[in-house]
Amino acid sequence: MKSLYKLGIGAALVGLSLASCTKGFEDLNQNPKVSPTTSPELLLTLPGKAIVDRDFDWFYDCYQYQMQWMQFGVPAPGSSIGRLFSPSNTNDFYSAFYKNIGPNLVDIDTIIARMPEATRNNFAEVGAIARIMKVYAAWRVSDANGSIPYSKAFGARYGGTFTPTYDTQDQLFDTWETELKKSITAITSKLPNQQSAANFDIYYNGKVANWAKAANVLRMKLAMRQLKRNAAKATAIIQDVMTNSAGLFAGNDEEWKFVSAANTFAKSGNWNMANTPLVASKNMIDYMVANKDPRLGLFFEKNGYTKEAFDSLKAGGVFDAGATFVDQRYVGAPASPDKRKDAAYEGYFAVRNYKMGFAGKDSVSRKIDTVSYLQQRLFNAEAENRTAGAYTQPILTYAEQCFMIAELAVRGIITGQDAKTWYENGIKASVKAYDDMGRIADIQDYATVSESAVAAYLAQPNVQLTGNQATDLEKINIQMFLNHFKSPWEAWGSWKRTGIPKVGGILNYEPMVSAGATMTIPRRWALPQPTVVEQVQNWRDAVTEMQKTGEYGADVNTFTGRVWWDMQ
Repeated sequence: MKSLYKLGIGAALVGLSLASCTKGFEDLNQNPKVSPTTSPELLLTLPGKAIVDRDFDWFYDCYQYQMQWMQFGVPAPGSSIGRLFSPSNTNDFYSAFYKNIGPNLVDIDTIIARMPEATRNNFAEVGAIARIMKVYAAWRVSDANGSIPYSKAFGARYGGTFTPTYDTQDQLFDTWETELKKSITAITSKLPNQQSAANFDIYYNGKVANWAKAANVLRMKLAMRQLKRNAAKATAIIQDVMTNSAGLFAGNDEEWKFVSAANTFAKSGNWNMANTPLVASKNMIDYMVANKDPRLGLFFEKNGYTKEAFDSLKAGGVFDAGATFVDQRYVGAPASPDKRKDAAYEGYFAVRNYKMGFAGKDSVSRKIDTVSYLQQRLFNAEAENRTAGAYTQPILTYAEQCFMIAELAVRGIITGQDAKTWYENGIKASVKAYDDMGRIADIQDYATVSESAVAAYLAQPNVQLTGNQATDLEKINIQMFLNHFKSPWEAWGSWKRTGIPKVGGILNYEPMVSAGATMTIPRRWALPQPTVVEQVQNWRDAVTEMQKTGEYGADVNTFTGRVWWDMQ
């Protein structure tokens, strides 16, 4: 495996390398002697793992920013807010894409292209898998950065440029559509004697038909990003997806996700949410409790106020003799930073250390939290000092597909599809997915979600579709948003695209007030400036190009600015 890792690093995009100088890159980018004799399917594992082995992203992007911006989590009592609206140490997926995701995937294409034609045809499906993974990873980088090097990237070692220009998002979406369709064709053509990728494909174990379906779902997702910019083009892609012979996901078993074996992945270190402890937001808990959302206990832990704890505190003199137990085990804290200083909300942010006294005995101190923490074992597999469970990372889900089709049907962009059926199937799929995640992660107080609990949720007035387009779209996109709980970058993207959840909405978004000022939530990352001098001008040109619409912002550090697809 070491030689494969070096092969991938050697193909890194030189123009955007994080190295401090260019010395040695000429050697790294010579045509590798190992490539012609390396079977390309061997190279799928490293980039596949790099897409999900993202502990740095979780520690910074997710725990400290995206999950708080989206009000999934609030800093726990006793924790500081940090630089919530001036993010730093973020966007590591960008460098990962150019260092070890993209290079390996480009190597696969290059190795296959250099084979004799008779042999090359045997690797059509392997090449398709690599392209689908590359498009997904590139899209995830571009989604929050805007223009990126792509069409001319990664090619230096194969005779290409050391200073690739940046593709605009308008160009990227067209390129990705072409590459995804090419990949689908390669898979659905069912060419004979295809080399199996089963031992190196960490997502589908070589089940290539599912890769073609994932490509179609990704095409739909990318098209929906473009609806504001070019509705006609986006609609044509969506309608083609709906009739494409490769099909779409038929259920949770076909969705694109990573599931580790127990005790093998996401173990402490940067995965450890206890380093940046988050509790539930009041808005989220209020919505989920009021509407009987069956994912409540899968997203959040119960607080410490059990009946036994209450009785003990009462016996120890903490509560009055006449106090009665209130069974309220899920409590969220206000998300707005200024609420932490407001006396009216002191109870949510106080660290509860109780001192109990019992006749003839020494006093006893006990800490019991009022608020509910996030289910940490979904994010750190060995949280709570227990044997690590299994870790799940969704990438493209059946639930998301269902919600997209429901939205498109409500908007009238597609016909012949029943929005209510797709919407309810999406909710059922999301609940089932999180139920499975919680079970194999061995979360606190895990209990299988019952069908009756799902039915009760679907019957709630704030959940049911009514035929009112605006309200139905809000409800669909609330469910889309909740489904992305385990992928905060996706929730952030969904919120930017739809504006849901919103202030005063069915799932309320609390205005974020800091030092008396209502803050604007960041909408993008800062496009990294290359360290290689010769590449800086291309970077400057890309920033200037993105600024033409007036939405990008004054400079790259205007985090509240918008990339091309995120049109006002």
